[in-house]
Amino acid sequence: MFQGGLGYTFDSFDGALMGYALSAVIALWSIDAGPAGWLLSSLYFGYLIGALGAGVLADRFGRRRLMMFALLIFSVFSLLMATATDPTQLFVWRALSGIGVGAESVLVAPYISEFLPARYRGRFVARTVGFLSFGYILAGVVAAVVVGPHAETGWRIAALITALPVVLLLWWRKSLPESPRFLISRGRLDEAEQVVRRFESAAPGAAPAPGAASASQSPHAAPDPPAPSAPSTPSAPSTPNTPAATKRPTLAQLTALFGPGLARRTLVLWVIWFTLTGVNYGFASWLPTLLVTAKGFAITKSFLYGLVTALAQVPGYYIAAALIDRVERKWVIALYATGATLSALLVALTGSEVLLLVGAAFLAAFINGSAAAYYVYTSELYPTAIRTTGMGAASAVGRCGAILSPIAIGYLYGAVGFSKVFLGLVGLLAIAVLVVAVFGERTAGHSLEHIESRTA
Repeated sequence: MFQGGLGYTFDSFDGALMGYALSAVIALWSIDAGPAGWLLSSLYFGYLIGALGAGVLADRFGRRRLMMFALLIFSVFSLLMATATDPTQLFVWRALSGIGVGAESVLVAPYISEFLPARYRGRFVARTVGFLSFGYILAGVVAAVVVGPHAETGWRIAALITALPVVLLLWWRKSLPESPRFLISRGRLDEAEQVVRRFESAAPGAAPAPGAASASQSPHAAPDPPAPSAPSTPSAPSTPNTPAATKRPTLAQLTALFGPGLARRTLVLWVIWFTLTGVNYGFASWLPTLLVTAKGFAITKSFLYGLVTALAQVPGYYIAAALIDRVERKWVIALYATGATLSALLVALTGSEVLLLVGAAFLAAFINGSAAAYYVYTSELYPTAIRTTGMGAASAVGRCGAILSPIAIGYLYGAVGFSKVFLGLVGLLAIAVLVVAVFGERTAGHSLEHIESRTA
């Protein structure tokens, strides 16, 4: 969990720090609002490709291999960003680094969920996703120290800094095992059993978990091991001749997301990811710039507002993590989306600096905290054979929102102003609340096998 959490921390650290850095570049290079929106969206073009590609490939070749490769791509192109001399170069290197970020972000939650029993799965995955908040906080501090005082060189130093922690994480992850559920879905039962036994030996207080080849138990009542340290082994493994173990073509992997019992799940998840991710990244990307251009803040003061909103995310994530196994997942998502809607409304309508800060902090807490719930939710709703494909596709749709939102804000801000931009975000959030409340399925407290069986 810790290594997965650090991956999320470095992802959010990069996204937030470069958001601050790019706001400085936009001012330094006198980039108009429309093109600036494209530059702020550059990461998410790559993110979309990385999320979708890694999701499909991880269901074919394994979770661990793709996680390592993703970090390598990110590190290389983050270093190249520091060499950019014009907006086009910066856009290209930023987009290519986004491929690595997108791949990493969609693999961690499914990977962890495949090791955990039902009664621990929600809170542990949500806490891991909560590591995103620490990256935002760290980015706010680094931006104030590195970018704010010397923007001309500081943004390049920021690009170099984002790459360094990921190199360390690559080293740490050398010892990560492959997901036993993935190994079983490929008929590699001996390897899966070795992984399970390794976790059992690392948790001496835990009762032995069922062996990887124990196929006699019912998938509707798979027992959970008594401690979260031991992985929850699937109780009905696939053999090499089953569909789960067959290597589908890429197109078949994607069309399987709309197979029997899955079409509604897929559409609900896509609406959640598109709206919440779009609002989140549109807000995060543009807040420093809007505070400077619309409210007349100094760059350093806008960074301070960004740091306060980053700090607000911590309780947002971890309150969601506390609720996730006590309240049905869909209602946690709906509750958080409602809170974000009201907060965006306050940001749109207030003329007070204090209320603007309060509204922005609550918006950051709710919109980011919702990710702790919908990452968990998405990683549960698909069968093992297409789990990372489903996660990758949902994340890719979310990145479409992340691409379109900063671009749309760039053009809308010039046409309608600050307040109406945030009223538009309110409308998107209201759609998310309605869809998840009416059409979302229940997953809390159910084993992954039980959830999968409901698609039959």
